[in-house]
Amino acid sequence: MTMRYTDLFAKTKRDAPSEITDATLRLAFRAGLIRPTANGQWLYLPLASNVISQMQLMLRGDLDELGAQELRGVPQVDLDGLAAAEIQSYKQFPMRVAWHSGGMTRLHLAAFDASRDKALETRAAFEKLASDFFEYAGVQVEAAEDVNNSRTWFAATPSLTLEIFRSRAGAYAATRAVASPLKTPAPAEAPLPLQKVETPHCDTIDALAKLLNVPTSRTAKAVFYSAAGRVIFAVIRGDLQIDEDKVKRALGVSTLRWATDDEITRVGATPGFASPIGTRGATIIVDDSIVYSPNLVAGANKEGYHLLNTNVPRDYKPDVVADIALARAGDASPDGNGTLELVRGVTLGTLSAPRELNASFLDMNGKAQKPFAVTLELNLGAVLLAHVGAHHDDKGMVWTRALAPYDVYIVALNADKPEVAPVLAQVIDKLELAGLEVLVDERNESAGVKFNDADLIGLPLRLTIGPKTVAQNAVELKTRGDVTAHWVQLDALEQELTNWLNEPLS
Repeated sequence: MTMRYTDLFAKTKRDAPSEITDATLRLAFRAGLIRPTANGQWLYLPLASNVISQMQLMLRGDLDELGAQELRGVPQVDLDGLAAAEIQSYKQFPMRVAWHSGGMTRLHLAAFDASRDKALETRAAFEKLASDFFEYAGVQVEAAEDVNNSRTWFAATPSLTLEIFRSRAGAYAATRAVASPLKTPAPAEAPLPLQKVETPHCDTIDALAKLLNVPTSRTAKAVFYSAAGRVIFAVIRGDLQIDEDKVKRALGVSTLRWATDDEITRVGATPGFASPIGTRGATIIVDDSIVYSPNLVAGANKEGYHLLNTNVPRDYKPDVVADIALARAGDASPDGNGTLELVRGVTLGTLSAPRELNASFLDMNGKAQKPFAVTLELNLGAVLLAHVGAHHDDKGMVWTRALAPYDVYIVALNADKPEVAPVLAQVIDKLELAGLEVLVDERNESAGVKFNDADLIGLPLRLTIGPKTVAQNAVELKTRGDVTAHWVQLDALEQELTNWLNEPLS
């Protein structure tokens, strides 16, 4: 396929708008790959669309090997409903389906399996597919834990929105949604009897710990919220902070607000001196650190008093136990290696853990069983941008052959001259016969402008044809990564192209 630069729908720009601050996005804008939309999203232009098509072609063989059948028509698929409607017998397993969303920029792959063990095998196969794809696409990725035991692959990009906490010294990495600081294990102790002690003017954890001469990790902190008409009583160890997003997710609510003093007293608690012991009607959610920390100091629900030696579940039974601790940069890493740092990036893909579906099928004994699903999502648009970020120099893009929107950029000088036009056509024919896709720049612009755009777009191979090369029955050839160009005689061009094509694909 050959495209004339003059026919290209969107072309290069000398600069990017000042509101685009990320270096990768600025380069992608200038190279004619993307444009911002009014709703804050990115439109992928024809050059970028060619790249995404290359990725889809890469993945097609993997999908066929997995036996994935394509779905169309909706951006999201109800896997529970689909399994309930379409799968009745164990003989139908395994089943794989794929679909696209985001204007074909996101690939979704879902597997239905008859057991959790089979689903875990599928998950490993999906992980290998993604790993091989990222390597072939020429992007360096990192993996992080995410919600529901899923895995997120990301590329670090300082000005983008995904937030990851990772250990400076170890292997730990997790999205903000699930990241947790190190929760120093409490010493193993047998539960001691409750003891009420007077603690005047101690309505903060620091004041309480100072008065009783205990570390804050030996105290239990109470925080009250209100959601959906109920009072939420959240409890966490005094050396930790509560992550409200984790509380919302654990309780299945979308919003939280601070509870009023009236709401707190209505459930039998005393603001500043509260614990769940003896309360009524509140939903109690505790951080898992509380469960594994014996004999904590907590409020006595009486102003000026606290209780020593509170224990779960002896003294109160939580409705929900979950990790609700807030992670912050500088906290000790939960893997025990160094401290956490906050990095930003873009999500390239996500892989779910096996999930039991709300559907059933009959096994070989005629007994109803629940199927399991595993899903993989690849954000091809983000992979494109990660490739841009990883493969460029101060002049522009340096596409790998695997992903380049075209293979060859022809700089045609004085293309309208009678001695140049037939040679240009002859060279294009040779390139097409070699299976190469070509972008021809025959604008009435200076050589410098064309060379600059060739470098900015960054196709793997550049050929220059003009009166000087025609006079020598040659073309000038330069790969994007080379410093200098060299001349190739026209009758040797086919062999030169063959040699180039036989080089390792990068």
